[in-house]
Amino acid sequence: MSGRAKKASAPRKKANGYKMPAPIPLGEVIHDTIAKKKWRIGPSIGVGGFGEIYSACEHEGSPKKGSNYPYVVKIEPHENGPLFVEKHFYIRNANKDDIAKFMQSKKLSTLGMPSYYGNGSHDFKGEKYRYLVLERYGKDLWSLFKESGRSFPVPTVFQIGLQMLDVLEYIHSKGYVHADIKGANILLGLKKGTENQAYLVDFGLATRVNDKEFKPDPKCAHNGTIEYTSRDAHIGVSTMRGDLEILGYNMLQWIVGELPWEKHLKQPKTVQTMKEAFMKNVRSEISKNYPNVPDALIKFFEYINSLKPKEQVNYAKCRQILESYLKSEGKTKTSKLEFKNTKKRKGKNDTTEDTDEDDAEEIEEVDKKETKRKKVVKKAVSRTKKVEKPVESETEDCENEEPVDKPRAKRTLRKPIKRKSLEPSLVIKVKKTKMTPKATPPAKKNHANMATQTSTERPKRSPRQVSFDSPICEVIGTKKPFSAAKDNKSADSSGDIFDDSFTLEEKKTKPKKRLCSDEEISVTRVVKKKLTVRKGRSWKDTPTVVNGRSPPK
Repeated sequence: MSGRAKKASAPRKKANGYKMPAPIPLGEVIHDTIAKKKWRIGPSIGVGGFGEIYSACEHEGSPKKGSNYPYVVKIEPHENGPLFVEKHFYIRNANKDDIAKFMQSKKLSTLGMPSYYGNGSHDFKGEKYRYLVLERYGKDLWSLFKESGRSFPVPTVFQIGLQMLDVLEYIHSKGYVHADIKGANILLGLKKGTENQAYLVDFGLATRVNDKEFKPDPKCAHNGTIEYTSRDAHIGVSTMRGDLEILGYNMLQWIVGELPWEKHLKQPKTVQTMKEAFMKNVRSEISKNYPNVPDALIKFFEYINSLKPKEQVNYAKCRQILESYLKSEGKTKTSKLEFKNTKKRKGKNDTTEDTDEDDAEEIEEVDKKETKRKKVVKKAVSRTKKVEKPVESETEDCENEEPVDKPRAKRTLRKPIKRKSLEPSLVIKVKKTKMTPKATPPAKKNHANMATQTSTERPKRSPRQVSFDSPICEVIGTKKPFSAAKDNKSADSSGDIFDDSFTLEEKKTKPKKRLCSDEEISVTRVVKKKLTVRKGRSWKDTPTVVNGRSPPK
């Protein structure tokens, strides 16, 4: 007996509050004391909301190193409850003789009701576990749905719908409702002859139908998987018509890909309100939003709306509604199940091809058009390169400029070349006029010609110079005002403009800091500020502005 490499960890809890079992090692043998059978645990094949699912085989008679595991064992800690409910449901309702009698009465070759093989308790490392042994099945519909691009062919949807209707009729005849029909709980058969039969599993939420008055139960409100929960289950009541409604929502999702309320699954009351509005006007809602849905599914929803809460379901009528569509497609309930949209739909409302084929053809057409357009553009570019010659100083280069071609043989393009730029196209033609350069006039005596000076020749700005734009805070320099015409060495001040705005006073002071010499220095500072406004005279008329320019910096 070989075990797992890792040591079994302590049981952990999931977000829903259920304790998860510790990993059971490969080859562990469990005993069914009631049926007096032994089962050998195989590799794990999945984890549910309550426990773990392992593949299994009979301990006696099966090869010890064999990889063939025809059964599954569902294991949960004794503290959990879902497997306890499911175990008792199977014990009461999955009797092989009862299933055979039902199939015979309905003339069915197969039925999607799982077979029950055993149950019991098992101790592992001091922890007590409950287990259930069932037949092993193949892939679930939810995995196939995602692999198929979230869409099934319509005939396949109606085939599965009819097969689930048979299972529901059997469960309802036993006085139970499933309450959790969804793709993840519908598995395909593995045995020979059952490949096209779907099986409804996971009866953890199976409830006995209450024959008393229809009374909402807030404690059980919104039970099940929220996107498929029936309106009755939203108010806490499990009904037979609710199971049909859940099946209808699944069929709609398998055809269109998404249910209208899937973006609000975290708000159960919002989902409930949307479902009530949808079912109230089911024909107009489906016809408006999902034109490819067959009329047979709309009739199925309308029949569900006509049922009273405790009314017995007319399964023959439901079968007739769903089979009418399959007959129009030339298929039956037992036809081969196809999960990829590769064939054309021939229903009354569906005359178009399936989505995958449409997309493939559309992409192919777009590619052909694109390659054709590229060839045309290449030819056009090559022709313009051969014919077009550069013209001296006739036009300037422009981003949006169209090429100017010389007259050539008449040849029109079938399609205009699309411009990649989003801006509007503009054709700009600029003629350059040759202007004779004017001679630079000789510089005046003692005058600095600013137009012909280079940056290196221009006098650098004195750090003590006060700019015209800055406020006058302190002027330090000589008494002489700056004159652009006479003095071009350095500008110590701009006193010629502001003669009237301040007075200067000379004071001989000794510096505060001790100096090496006793030499006195002269400091010129502003003593008094005076602002006068001159009317009728512009600042441009002042002597500091030469030829309309500011003094050099």
